[in-house]
Order: sequence, then structure tokens, then C-alpha cells
Amino acid sequence: MNRKFFMIILASIFLLAACSQDAGESDSALAAKADYLTYEVIDQDLEKLRNDFNAHQGQVRLVFISGPTCGICLRGMADLNDEFIAASQTDGRLETFVIHVPALGAKEEHVPDVIPLLAGPRIHHYWEESGIIGRLYQKVMDTRFYIWDFWMVYGPDVVWDGELPPEPDYWMHQLGPLPRELMLDAEVFAAETKKRMDLVGDAASFAGAPIARSAAEQVADGLVIPVIAQPKGFAIGTHIRGRGGYLNLKSIQSIEQRGTMTAGGETFDLQINSQRDHGIRRLVGSGEQISEAGFDGNSVSLPEGDNRGLPAALERILLESFEFDDPVVDWKDKGHQTRKIGMHKHGEVLAWGLELIQASGTRWNLLVGSHTGNIVKAIIVDESGAPLYVMVMDDFYDEDGFRFPHTIEYYDGAGNLLAVEKINEIVISRTEVEVVPKDLTH
Repeated sequence: MNRKFFMIILASIFLLAACSQDAGESDSALAAKADYLTYEVIDQDLEKLRNDFNAHQGQVRLVFISGPTCGICLRGMADLNDEFIAASQTDGRLETFVIHVPALGAKEEHVPDVIPLLAGPRIHHYWEESGIIGRLYQKVMDTRFYIWDFWMVYGPDVVWDGELPPEPDYWMHQLGPLPRELMLDAEVFAAETKKRMDLVGDAASFAGAPIARSAAEQVADGLVIPVIAQPKGFAIGTHIRGRGGYLNLKSIQSIEQRGTMTAGGETFDLQINSQRDHGIRRLVGSGEQISEAGFDGNSVSLPEGDNRGLPAALERILLESFEFDDPVVDWKDKGHQTRKIGMHKHGEVLAWGLELIQASGTRWNLLVGSHTGNIVKAIIVDESGAPLYVMVMDDFYDEDGFRFPHTIEYYDGAGNLLAVEKINEIVISRTEVEVVPKDLTH
């Protein structure tokens, strides 16, 4: 028997509250969100899904088979939502159906946590307990592989009139054995979908298309998805590969960065010199007006008198915890501890969350971009987990095979902006010494 869940999904909304909701938000606003934060449990005969699909004949329909504990699947959902689906929720030419299946140990209880990644009045979520839909699509696609993490586009004339779903007009996937040229690319998928939407008419002509739920604001930013969806060891491996690989990192012997530091309403010249095994020096200012801080591998030196750089307390923590390759690389060898803390929506980036405790005792919560491996946010926390300082990294691009953020914003634990670092030039020196490859699985 089909069960429809008009779920307020309070757990998800409460997780979002600190990041996306004012304390005084009205009951009506919460109700508007709850109206589309819903899912339906469907029987393995798929009659409800088939009827819903056919009820939207005349529109372009997207059908996604995903798993609520599959981090790569969820990343695909977030990418597509950010690329075009969120912006299409007022467009009557498009309807989206997401079928969650019990892959990777997923259960129905995991579905509510992930709905906000792809939520809106023209998006329908389902939980299909048996997973039969993947086997049916396996027949449709004539493959020996179970079909999931699969993304399909159907034109307006397609009807689902039998047990088997109709063959999609276009599809992409995130399954290794299927063609690599059809690996999910949100930009390509969006273009293929919009091409079909334009063939059925302009948006104005579909203004009266039926809509089941109230339109409401997107709520995904700041979302936290439980650790069960985070692949083991994936964040660290992605991070190392995203920085050019282990061999690339270990060949770098020194890095010189030049740019500016803006703090207290003033902008100063900035120079950062770091050397493997010999620490780091940070110089802020120019001429005779330079504040210098550093770490020689044993002790920290802070500027005397006027400090034009970071607040002394933050500067000390960063210098004392400095590691040339960053604390994530070789974390086991360094005696650090790490554990997964789930997936986090940071702007348009769905990131792996890591808690890392350095051997020195400094505690970090890190957000590692699930595509790039970039550390997009680093939070220094106290023993209770409360933030002391927050660093937000942006403007990543390649420098001689080494990906590096060119903008770093520094905040205190209350969210007040302390300083902004802008890097304009990076000079990297390398060694000719051969480095033995490292296992990146951790």
C-alpha cells in the first residue's frame, strides 16, 4: 500500500536553522518548506510512479535513480540542482522524479536527510524498498549491471504503458562500467534538458502546467547529511589528487606567495615564505613598517608592537600547527586523528566533512570539496566543538601542477570578518630527488 509522507522533516529543517533560518521564521514559512520536503513510499509494482510520470505527459521529465547513503549520487543531485533544476521550479515545462533505492545499506529513514539537496514544487521523491526499478532499467538498457546513480531525460510524448519503464531519450551515469563519455556532467545534462524543453514551447506557454505543491525558497545551503553517506577515505584521496598527487606535493621544497592582507580597514603587502622542514615566515607591510611572524619548526615568533597581520591568538595557532603539506597529507604518519563528520553543503559545493585532531592537540573541522578535493572551509574548534576561528578558501587555480586558494577569509567564532588574504603570485621550487609513491587509501 502506498503511503504518502507530508513530512515536515523537522530534523532536516532544524539542521538548517542555524545557517538558513531566522529565529523568528513564521509557522507559515516552515509549512511552505514542509509542503515540498516530502516523499512517497511506493510498491514494487511501481504503479504510483508510473501514474505520476504519465500525468505529466506534455512536459519534459527527468527520472533519477539514486541512493540516500551514496555520497557520489548525492553530489550528482546537488550538481544538477545548482546547475539548473533549482532555477526551473517555476517553469512548467519540466518535472523531476527521484527514486531512492536501498543500495549501500540505505533504508527509508535515510531519505528525509537528503531531500533538501534537490527540493522544490516540481520535484517528486520516492522510496522504493525492493530496488526493483534498477533491475527493470537493467533490462531496458540491456546491460548486466544493476542500474542506479542513473540520470535520465524523457521528452513530452513518452508514455510508460507497461511493466518496463520506457527507454530514456538521453541519459548519463556515475557507474564505472558504463561509457565514460556519458559520465554525469551537470552542464552537459542541463544543456540536453533545455534543448528538449525549448522544443515543446516557451516557458510562458506552460505557465498553467499543474503543480502539486507550494513554491518555496531553496533550503539546501548549510545542509548537513549524516556520515553514512560519506565514502570511507574518499575525502583524503580526493584532496591529495586534487592538489596534483602525492609525488607532486613531495617534490615541492619551498613556496613563496605574494599578495595583500586587508584587516582593520587597511590593506598591506603580504609575503609568505615556507620551506619543507624549515617552517614558515609571514611578512605584512612594506619598507620599515613590516610585521613579521614565523615558525622555525620548534618555536613561534610574533611581531612586537603593532601587528598588521592576523590577530595574535589566531596567528599563533596557525603557526604552531603549520605543516608544509597540510595536516591531511600523511595524517597517520604524523600521529593525527581523523574521522568523518558527514557531508556539508557549502554554497554550491557539496563537501566531505572531516574532523582532524593534530598530534599537537589543535582540532579542525575541514570541508573538502567532493569534486576537486579543495579544502573550502577550515574551522578551528575547541574541545567542545565550538568554533574558535573559521577560514573560507576560494579562487583555487593551478600553479605549476599545485592547486592553491588565492583568497582566504578569516573569521572569529562569532562570524565576524577579521582579515582577507589575496595571493597574486606564487613561486614554487622543486627537488630532483625521486620520491617513492604513497598509498592514498588511508
